[in-house]
Order: sequence, then structure tokens, then C-alpha cells
Amino acid sequence: MSIVAFAEKNKAAAQIASILSDGDYERTSLDGVNVYEFKKDGKQWRIMGLSGHIMTYDYPQEYNNWREVDPGLLINTMPEQYITKQSFANAISRLAKDSDEIILACDYDREGENIGFEAKSIAEKVSDSPIKRARFSSLSTDEIKRAFQDTVEPDLNLANSAKARQILDLKMGVAFTRYITLSVQERARTKGVLSIGPCQTPTCGFVYEREKVIKNFEPKDFWKIEAVFHHNDTDFQGTHRTGKFFDKDKADAVYEKIKDCKTGLVTNKKVKETKSSPPYPLNTNEFLKRASKFLGLNSDRALEIAEQLYLSGFTSYPRTETNKYAKDFDFQSRVAELTKGAHKEFALAVFSNSENGFNPRNGTKDAHDHPPIYPIKSANKSDINKAVNDSKAWDVYDLIVRHFLTNLMQPAVFEKTRLEISVNDEKFDATGTVKKESGWMWVYPFETKNDKILPEIEINENVGINKITNTKSQTTPPKRLTESELLTLMDKNGIGTKATAPTHIETNKKRGYFETKGKSISILDTGFTLMDALNKSVPVIVKPEIRSRVEQLIQDVEDGKKTLEEALDEGTALINQMYSQLTSNKNEMVSQIAGTIYDESVAADSDNYIGKCSECGRILRIVTTDKGRFVGCTGYPECRNTFSLPKNGALNIMKSRECRKGSPAVIKVGNKYHWAVGIGPCFKCDMENECFPPEIVGPCLRCNGYMFLIKTKDTRFLGCTNKCGYTQSLPKSGRLTILDDKCECGWKIIRVKEKEKDAREFCVNRKCINRM
Repeated sequence: MSIVAFAEKNKAAAQIASILSDGDYERTSLDGVNVYEFKKDGKQWRIMGLSGHIMTYDYPQEYNNWREVDPGLLINTMPEQYITKQSFANAISRLAKDSDEIILACDYDREGENIGFEAKSIAEKVSDSPIKRARFSSLSTDEIKRAFQDTVEPDLNLANSAKARQILDLKMGVAFTRYITLSVQERARTKGVLSIGPCQTPTCGFVYEREKVIKNFEPKDFWKIEAVFHHNDTDFQGTHRTGKFFDKDKADAVYEKIKDCKTGLVTNKKVKETKSSPPYPLNTNEFLKRASKFLGLNSDRALEIAEQLYLSGFTSYPRTETNKYAKDFDFQSRVAELTKGAHKEFALAVFSNSENGFNPRNGTKDAHDHPPIYPIKSANKSDINKAVNDSKAWDVYDLIVRHFLTNLMQPAVFEKTRLEISVNDEKFDATGTVKKESGWMWVYPFETKNDKILPEIEINENVGINKITNTKSQTTPPKRLTESELLTLMDKNGIGTKATAPTHIETNKKRGYFETKGKSISILDTGFTLMDALNKSVPVIVKPEIRSRVEQLIQDVEDGKKTLEEALDEGTALINQMYSQLTSNKNEMVSQIAGTIYDESVAADSDNYIGKCSECGRILRIVTTDKGRFVGCTGYPECRNTFSLPKNGALNIMKSRECRKGSPAVIKVGNKYHWAVGIGPCFKCDMENECFPPEIVGPCLRCNGYMFLIKTKDTRFLGCTNKCGYTQSLPKSGRLTILDDKCECGWKIIRVKEKEKDAREFCVNRKCINRM
């Protein structure tokens, strides 16, 4: 009898073959694809690893021309499934043709089941052999042997739920991307593709919404009154019970009342013991959040490392929504295994507190897919580094092991103390926290709480006051989202799944919509412009509500509540609704995006860029026509904000100069004078000397003014700041510098350096007796 099994990847196939054959197998090649063969109990086994999806959905060739095919037509056209990896398809056909039984052994989730069904559809064309399914959550020996001994029927609903996602995502992504890109290209010179995705776009929308709050935030002044108390040689801090005073007069009144106080009275004391429970078991989303928060890993890399640890047999399957263990979960053997490796001390501690059995702190979510992520095999750092080629692999494994063990440990115990201190009838609060029992935190260094100790003190005792301060501060905007917070928002709003969430984040990064800086996510100009335009014209694309409804349709297929066809019909109707809004609001959307693209190109033209228009927020730039030149707005004709410019003379925008009267830019006209846009020539302005302080040489010999350097295109000389008419000539050639050194007459020394001559330094005051 011949049995053939298809795993999801080559590494999994090798692991499964090693377990089922007890290590006695041979590796052969079929159409360039690895196949693992062995005999067991009179049966010939052949196990082959696929390469993830070997088929995909796409539109037929006649729909590929963007400009000739109406994008809306794609929504109501059923895409076709194509083989993308022909060598794997050929190998499947050859193996299935000679088999008596076929077993699908891909990862047990939507995508894994769908990949298995891709192999199934190819195999069924050449074989009538029965096709079964091996379900497992880890590549441990016991679980693999059980899964292949107790095979089940393949799950069509699970596979179809992934198929529904593929088709609906393709319809919306292709149609919307083409429509928006082509519409913008009609108005702006750009070759860039503006990518829209059913999950990608709402994901970017979360980052956009936070950025919008930050940009629109208006800080408010507040005052905070704090005191440094001391008692029994211990200093500690207290804060006025009001917290933030937004009324300066009230803060000042309280401060004046107590600023000279030297003692305070303890009027109340509360001591409370609190417990901090261990975290819930790790599901995928929680693992990704903690890998980002504690290890600094982006979600895509973290999931890839977890996948490699699973394929290497160190941890369980990393894609799971469940955060509670089944009642029959074998904690005994799992913890015992961990006493052999680097986490031996922690595992033994867990055993020492398990006289009454293991009692994990379970969550509430049971998706009936896989157990939470847990360690399968003990290991040292060298074992992990040898198996997984990533410098953070050990950190991920260590996090998973520690999280698993802490879930079986006692709570941490803290004693919290709050003192109420009266200072001239004004109430101050001082708090302190002392860790009494480390509990699970002993094993889990990622979450720490530092002790903040208060002195031993009782009610009605006096405390000294070292200092009282009344500090002015400003409210600050919320911080940018971290990847951990973004994953939480996606999970809460049903955007993506445990397997796809990291992909949607990475896609936005690749598209240039947002980027990660440290642990924070910052939206980029392209992403903000696109989201802003969509939010104002078709907000339903940016908001998560429609996507949540599509996700529910996909879940209904998995649960057997809807057929694939019903889900596709309803999902397509939702996409058509959004597309209708998109086309109805085309002008508003395109105007904003195209205008921003144009403004970015104008802003990059440093020779003509003036600044932001105060009327509409677009760009002011120098416009030259046959009739002359002026400063105009890119928002024309809607915005007609313009300013005149001098008719003659080269214009040089002085980027380092800032007009004190609010002009958007100061321009140097030839070598003669300066011009403030919207105001006029600077030499007519009463603030010219403040904006352009003259290079003073010395006091005027005629009035109480000062002599300063004047340069023109053809000459240079000294003139009076009071414009009394007194002037004095200077050497016509050579590089001229006014030094800080002064002559005895009070004038600064002049330095002149002519070509091929030594530099001369001298006083130019005609009435100076030391003049050279």
C-alpha cells in the first residue's frame, strides 16, 4: 500500500517524515521538489512539502489593461484560479497517481486548509484514492503520530473561508487601486500607484486618525504644585490633590498660601494589599504585541521567527486565536521537559508549587483552532541559534517559555500606601508601592514595577517640608501609535486575522504610507494625503466597519452558516456600495490628492517656493508669465491669493531670513535691496535695521548716526544710518572684511586682500591720526 502526504513546507515535511519513520527515511527529488520516503508496517510512505500557496486567483489576461477596462467591471467579474508553481503541481500529480491514500498535512488553519485543498484539486484529477486530513498543533512526536493515526475528513468550509477572503480582497484591491490611481493621474503628473486594500487601508486609517489628533492638538497651560516632604531621614514627594491647575490665579493663590510652610500634618493613611495576576496564555495577537513591546520586533519578523521555531519542533503552532488551555492539556510533561534546558530553575519552581495540580490563569477566548502558543521542547541558546537563522530567535523562544511558565505561577503581591498630608489646610497626596512577593514576576522580567517606598508614619504625625514648587507646564498630544497598540486596534475592530495582521502592517510600510521609528509608527506624507482625501470623500473605505462585516462573512463560511457563493454575493454587494461612493465623490477626492502631489513638486522647486498660503493652506510660489511675474497660490482658481514682485532684477529667496511683519518670504532683488512678499521693499520698512542689522564701522563724523557698509553691483562705500548724506569711499578691489578689532578713534579696522598681494589691515576714518 502506498501513502502520500502533503505538508505545507519542506521543513515540516522533513520533520513529519523523521517522526513517522523514527528517523529512517530517504530524501529524493521529484521535478526539483524534495520528497521524503520510508517504509513502515508494510506501507510505502512518501511525504512532500509544498511551498505555501501554489495557486492564486487573478483576472484573465483581457482584464490586464488598466486604461481599457473599467475598474468597476472587475468587482462583478469572478477571477480565475491559476497554478503559480508548476513544478509543485507536477510533483503532486505524479505522487497522487500512484498512491492508495492521500493525506493533507498542512497547518491547521484557514490558509493551511486552503493550501491543502489546492493540492487536493490537483490530485483528484489523476487519482480516485481517498483523501484524509491530519490535524496537529505542533510537530511534537506524540502529536504527529496521533494526527496520522486518527486522520479526519478535510474541512471544506475552512478552506472556502480562505477562498472567500482571497476573492473579495482581490476584487476590492484591484478595482479601487486602479480607479484611484487612474483618476489622480488624469489631474497630476505622477506614475506612482496609489494602493488600496480592504485591510491595508483601514490599518493605515488607524495611524492616520492618531496623526490627525496630534496635528490638531492645541496645548493648554497648567500649573502643578508639588512638595518634597521628609520624615525619619527619608525624603518623599507629594502632589496637591487638584493635580493640574488650569487657572493660574488659583494656582498662585494656593502657592502663596503655603509657600513658606515648613511642616505638614498626616491626616489620613490607607494601606492596601493588591495582587497582580499572571498574564493570559499567548495567542497570536498577544504574542505579536509582546514581541513588539518587549523585544522591539516588528510583527512580520516576530511571526516568521515563531513559525521557524514551530517548524523546528521547539514551540507549538503560532497562529491561534485561543488564549485558554483545554482541561486535559498535559502540563505535567510540558513543564517536565523544560527542566532539561536553560529554564530549568523556573520549571522546577513551578513543579514545587503544583501539589494540587496545575492551575493556569486562562483567558476567555476559545476559537477551537489550536491551543495557546507554548514550548514543546527544552533548549539552550545554542540549540535555538543552530536551528533558526535569526539573531532574535532565542529572545522569542525565551519569551514563549517564560510566558508559559508564569501562566502557572502565583500572583505577585504588592502593598500600596497612600498618605493624605495637610499643608495649611491644602491637601497633598503621596503614594508608595512595595513588592511583598514576586510571584510570577520573578520569571517574567519584561514587566517590572519598581518599589516606591514611604517612611513609617502614622496619622496625626508631622512631616517636614524641604521644598514647595509651582511649576508651569503644557498639556501634550497623545503619542504616536506603537505597533503593539496598532495590533490591538486591528484585533478589536476585526481587521485581518491572527495570520494576516502583520502582513497588512508591512504592506503599508512597503507602499510608503507609514514607517516605524523606534517603537512608534509615523505616517508619511503620501499615506496621510491618501487617507485624508479618502476620509473626506469616502470615509467608509478608511473606517473599519465595512471590513468587519466582510470578516464576519468569512467567519460565517468557516462556521457553515453561509456557503461560499452566498458570502461572495454579499461581500461583492458591500464592495459595490463603497465603489459607488468612491465614484460619486471622485472630484473631491482627486482634487485633494492631485493638489498635494502638485504641491509637493512645487515645494521641491527651491528657486520659486515661497511658503504656505495663509488663505487656503496650499503653496505660494513665484509665477512668471509673458506679462510679468508675481507670487501666486497653487490653489488657483479656487484661491486667488496673489502678491506683486519687482519688475526688474534677479530674485533670490532668502530661506534663512524671517520677516518680522509676517511676510511669507524675503527676497533679495539683484544686489540692491530686499523685498518682503506682500509688504514691499524692506528699505521702506521701519524695522529694516532689526531684520538686516548693518555692518557698523564707527560713529558718523557729521551727526550722531553710525557709518555702515553699503554694497551695490558696481561699488561699495560707507554711509550713515541716519541718512545725513555723509559718505566715505572704500578700496574698490579686493576681498573686504570688517574686523572686530578697533582703532583708537573708535572705528573698526578694515582688512583688504587683493589677488597676489598681502592682506592690509587699516583704519579708514579720514580724521583718524593713525589712518594709513
